[in-house]
Amino acid sequence: MEKDKTLPGFFARNAALLKIALLGLLVLVMTVPLEYVWSVIQERAYLSRAVERELGESWGRAQTIAGPVLILPIEEPQTVKVRAPGWTAAQPVYVEEQKWHRRHLYILPEEQGVSATLASQTRKRGIYEALLYTVASETWGAFRLPAATALPVKQDARLLWDQARLLVHIADLRGSANAPQLQWGDRRLPFDVRSEPLLGGGDSGLSWIEAPLPRLAAGAGPLTFSLQVDLKGSGALRFVPLGRSSEIALSGDWPHPSFAGVNLPTASTVEAAGFSAAWQVSHLARGLPQVLRDDNGGTAALLRQITSGGVETRLVNPVDFYLKSERSVKYGLLFVIVTFGTLFTFEALGRRRLHAVQYLMVGAALTLFFLLQLSLAEVVGFAAAYGLAALACVALVTLYAAKITTSRARGLLLGGLLAGIYGYLFITLQSEDHALLMGSVLLLVLLAAAMYVTRNFDWYALGQRMTQTAVEGEETRKAEDAAGAT
Repeated sequence: MEKDKTLPGFFARNAALLKIALLGLLVLVMTVPLEYVWSVIQERAYLSRAVERELGESWGRAQTIAGPVLILPIEEPQTVKVRAPGWTAAQPVYVEEQKWHRRHLYILPEEQGVSATLASQTRKRGIYEALLYTVASETWGAFRLPAATALPVKQDARLLWDQARLLVHIADLRGSANAPQLQWGDRRLPFDVRSEPLLGGGDSGLSWIEAPLPRLAAGAGPLTFSLQVDLKGSGALRFVPLGRSSEIALSGDWPHPSFAGVNLPTASTVEAAGFSAAWQVSHLARGLPQVLRDDNGGTAALLRQITSGGVETRLVNPVDFYLKSERSVKYGLLFVIVTFGTLFTFEALGRRRLHAVQYLMVGAALTLFFLLQLSLAEVVGFAAAYGLAALACVALVTLYAAKITTSRARGLLLGGLLAGIYGYLFITLQSEDHALLMGSVLLLVLLAAAMYVTRNFDWYALGQRMTQTAVEGEETRKAEDAAGAT
């Protein structure tokens, strides 16, 4: 009989170590459902972004306003050889003939100013929503036309001043909320959509509006202009100033802007009610001369400045609960390890052995928290969803732990520990700048607590005790079964 009550010495001495190894294996098993939850979050985030793109396509994509640019057609003489009358293959005769080759000059503003006001709004489709905006902008400034001798043209070139036009680039013309009008001096001129790409740069894919100008003259200036453009867009707003000296002022009601682009604001204010920012850009930062030809890389340089230069303001959505859900799942294994470690401590100090299935039940409840949080967040928002999911998970684990450990106090202790970690994690998720620091501090505190609780453990004696508890528990179960059968 004594032989049945004792296990071999190795297992008796190392029962605690073997149980810890089993718990480690169970922790690895829990990575499977956590990975599944992660994939669900990724899928829902992808669907949300797809809806945002669709609403943005219907409303207006990220907008860019670049320009204006004064485009001046020119004709330059070019001598070519052509076949003379009576040309034959036996006696090929060529004569020189002068033809006029059409090119364009791009003249940039001497001064330019931009003032814009942005108003944000959200549109929903089902449970998903997209952040959109409308912007009312005004651009003004002046051109100074160089003297004919200062222009980069060939001698005897024809300057077609009566065919000059003013170009403005708008990224998504479908978002135009008005028909822009050009105020050129004391005259109002209509804009129309330019149907052909700029010469010398290939099909750039950029959309332009243009207005025909009255006849100009070399050396004229200042030629003042102003235009108002109202646009609808989403995601970001970019201005590309092309003046020798440019000033931009932008204000909006969105409290979470992100300033990007080649130049950051010289002054900015961000408050709960909105933001304001101002930029000053010189021609040195612009990197373009005042007059460019459409050949010799001039068009390519201008297009490069329009597509990659300028100042940009992005509307950041800080309540992206998909991103926060992704960040919270990263702490999933931490929850599992802390909970399993606490249950193991209860098991080691008590007289009730816990089965691996019971550990898995608790792990399943912890994993379900992240899925429940995501599904609720799509309906009631992240904060409320987090609180409801945490409350449900803590209540479930508390009641189950109290039952399997046969101790209400231990169940409440585990529930309180989980509630504290959930609360700390919520604060960590709200902190965008110090999330890593707060997460590291939490790990340090939990490790210190585990070291403190187990500082006096005699692990060999603990293993023998756990083995004896298992034998006694088995005898008790057999006795209860025998009594029930009787």
